[in-house]
Amino acid sequence: MTGKTRIWLGLFLLVPAMVTVAVIGLLVFDIVRPLPSLQPLPNPNGYVDLAKAGAMVHDDTGNATGMTPGELRRLAALNAWALQAARIALQEGCAVPLEFSEAYISRHLSELGDCKKLAQAFAAEGRLAEEEHRPGDSVKSYLDVMRLGNQSARGGIVIDQLVGTAIEAIGTAHLQKLVDRLDAKTCRETAATLELLDTQKQSWADVLRQEEAWSRRTYTGPSYRIHRLLLAKSAANALQKAEGRFNEQEKKTRLLLIDFASRAYELDKGHRPASLADLVPDYLKAVPQDPVAATNPVHSPR
Repeated sequence: MTGKTRIWLGLFLLVPAMVTVAVIGLLVFDIVRPLPSLQPLPNPNGYVDLAKAGAMVHDDTGNATGMTPGELRRLAALNAWALQAARIALQEGCAVPLEFSEAYISRHLSELGDCKKLAQAFAAEGRLAEEEHRPGDSVKSYLDVMRLGNQSARGGIVIDQLVGTAIEAIGTAHLQKLVDRLDAKTCRETAATLELLDTQKQSWADVLRQEEAWSRRTYTGPSYRIHRLLLAKSAANALQKAEGRFNEQEKKTRLLLIDFASRAYELDKGHRPASLADLVPDYLKAVPQDPVAATNPVHSPR
């Protein structure tokens, strides 16, 4: 065996050895590093009552789009108790009560579905108010959809936030149609509420921290840690897509609150604002930032 052959053979054996050492090092690091802290649950926890309210919702809520005013009234009556209970719960502190069990997700899916039905019930109530020419009441219903999106995801993992983001999307879609139908006072109040909800919303960093805390407490075996290392790239891609949805909805909410503030300004002054800075501080506390670029959004006032 020549010296050159021995060198190549040594390198051939060294590479897998180095990979093995690196994998073992990563596993050891993952085991010994401290677990992310968990935030204490609020007491009372409004999320528990939100889940109960969602379970009370009538199943036809998702078909409300094509309903007549009479059918919407009947649906509103069926869901009156659920919506009243949900509104009380939304005034309390909320946090998803995580369970550190591999069976948790399958059990939790029904709660997530109930939260989505609750959002649709609020939206159906808002549609009825629109049909009855009560735009101010419809705004209140759609803002409760936005509150539900925030509160139902707080303290939860990625799947909770994905559902919360979908719920917020329902609220923004309905609110957008009302911008030109409201008086100045209602537009100003709606902008202020949306701005407050935006500041209260958990960040994507919070979601990832909660996901890691839940995952590491639930899956403790070495086989799972190896599996997680092997699928790290695909997991990162999935999280990136989820973050994209989160940021896109956050941007829609911020553009919407600008629309309401701009409309209030226009109704008060008789002309549109020349720039977003004109809305501060009378109509907005601050100009909203783009959630991705962390700069003022490129958006012309209405």
